[in-house]
Amino acid sequence: MEINRWARRDFGTSPLKPVEPRHCDDFIEDPAQPECLRGFLAYHRLPAAAKYPTGDADYDAKMEAHLGCPMWRDPVPVLFASYVGRRVRVVMASRFGDVGITTHLDAEHSYDQRVAVENLSNFSEAP
Repeated sequence: MEINRWARRDFGTSPLKPVEPRHCDDFIEDPAQPECLRGFLAYHRLPAAAKYPTGDADYDAKMEAHLGCPMWRDPVPVLFASYVGRRVRVVMASRFGDVGITTHLDAEHSYDQRVAVENLSNFSEAP
């Protein structure tokens, strides 16, 4: 463990550094996680150029070779979860490791709050 020298030395506080939340990328290859969560994160963490195939097979093949990952050809995944006892829609996965959520279950974009994946539960593809 790492010592946090900035922690207060009062009774009841610990000088040990708290464990940081896992990055959202860590959940993609974790078979213990729900498939709907893994698929959503896999899509939203792709480069934008890999999310939208052009229909030109030669161009798409060259882009896949350049990016080092296949183009996404499945339907865009949708993810819902529970956060603090309330259903939310997950609309974004950040390169910083957190996800964007909104209480507007029909929204496709625009999050209200950013949270760690560990703070969410009860993942599904339907509200």
